[in-house]
Formats: sequence, structure tokens, C-alpha cells
Amino acid sequence: MSKILVKIKQYSKRAALIASLSLAVFMGAFYLVNLDFSFLTGKTTQITGSIQKTQTDDELQKRIGSTEVGSIGFVDWARANNLTGANIYDADADGDGLANYLEYTHGTDPNNVDTDKDGFSDKQEIANGYDPDAPGDSKPMVNIQIEKIGVEAPMVWSLSNDEKNMLSELENGVSHFFKTAAPGQNGNAVISGHSSNYIWAKGNFNHIFKNLNDLEQGDTIIVRSMQKNGKIIVNRYAVGDKFVTVPDDERIFAETQNSSLTLSTCWPLGTNFKRLIVKAELMK
Repeated sequence: MSKILVKIKQYSKRAALIASLSLAVFMGAFYLVNLDFSFLTGKTTQITGSIQKTQTDDELQKRIGSTEVGSIGFVDWARANNLTGANIYDADADGDGLANYLEYTHGTDPNNVDTDKDGFSDKQEIANGYDPDAPGDSKPMVNIQIEKIGVEAPMVWSLSNDEKNMLSELENGVSHFFKTAAPGQNGNAVISGHSSNYIWAKGNFNHIFKNLNDLEQGDTIIVRSMQKNGKIIVNRYAVGDKFVTVPDDERIFAETQNSSLTLSTCWPLGTNFKRLIVKAELMK
């Protein structure tokens, strides 16, 4: 019996040794295959681009014969537009004041100051809420979403400070106050919506901001801007302050250096004597 035990121990030691040697060989081969020898050749590894996939509906698939439609990542886009240099993201190839990463985000031509050739630079159009890749006075479609209080509504770009016009605009969504900052841009974007309205009033947004008072510090407001060229820019804002005040309180329209969002509605419900104000800051 003792001889058998000795042999078993010998076999166990041999098996353990073989397993250890096999593991060592495997690990060595793995590192040899994956090791970056660029430090020996003086060459650096380049970051490759990527394809960003988008969903396609059935009708589109039938027409293009593909189940995938996508856009190239920034690196490939930069290469296609002959953009070079160390600070490739923040550089401004055409000198219009719009960094390359913003040209990519908005789908504008990084080598053309005025992509849509309407006489205004891409930078001017974006800063003032216009669609930089669509001629004339075209503006992006904007959607406001506040999941916590069940809000999802289109934003109407107000064309004047006329109160009658603004009331009419509120029939179709929430209203962006004339000449306040565009969402996502530096400054104060002021947006109003009904908290209550007459039962016979037109529109489907008569109570869109009725639960605005339920928002608390840190809650998220999502703003989606959709351009005619298919680009979608999503900005998220975090609620920072909330207060009730009179309609002409200077704090409502106070300018800011950073991108901020001000939501306004009549308060209390069923009245228009005061305003409930929610202030939010862009999250980065």
C-alpha cells in the first residue's frame, strides 16, 4: 500500500509541474503576441476611427438594401476632411470660431466658414439658435423631456415678445422666450409652459408644467435639438434652484456666463398672478 501511495504522489507532482510549465508557456506566448514594440521602432500606435450605428426602420431598409446606416467617428471624419495637428479636437480649421469637435457635432463643414452659404457663419448661427446646415431662418426642432414629472413636449421658437403670439405658441408645446439663449449655448435659455388653462382652450399642452413644483435639486431636464441634416444634439441640465416670484422678477431673465435653463409657469395652479421658476445648469 505504501508503494502505491508513493507512486500517486510522484504522479501528482509530475502533473502539477506539467500544468505549471504549460501555463508559463501560454502566458509567455500571450504577452509576445500582444506586446506593443512601438518603443523599439520609434513609431506610435494610432487611434482608429469607428462607425456609429443608427437604427433603420423597415421602409428605409427596403429602399437602401441595408440593415445598418451609420456615421463615421470623429477620427475618421477628421481624416476625411484633411484635419491634422496635435490639438485636433479644439483646433478651428476654417477660423469661424467653431472648434472642430463642434463642427463634427453639428455636421457642418470644418473647412467652410458658412456651410449653408446663407451669409452667416456657422458659429453665428449656432450661437443664435439657427440650423447651421440649412439655409435661411431655419431652426432646429427641439424637444424637452423631464422624466420625473412626465413631461415631453416640442419647444416652439418664439419670434417676438408679443404676449398674444406667445399664448398662441403655447398651444403647440412650450415656448422659448425671444432673444434668450439657445439651449446648449452659453447664456440663459428661458422656456415657459402652461400649468393650467381654460378647458375650452386649444392645444394639447394646457397643463404641461402642472407638476413643475415636484422638481428638486439634482433632477434632470433633457433637451434634444434635431437639425435638418439628421444630427441630434442632446443636452442634460441639472436642477439647481426653484422659487415662486412675480412675473417681472429680474432673476428670471438674468444672463449667465455658462449654459443655463430657466423653466417658467403660472402659479399657483389656476392663476396667473405669480410664476414658479426652476433654474438648471448644463451637465458636462
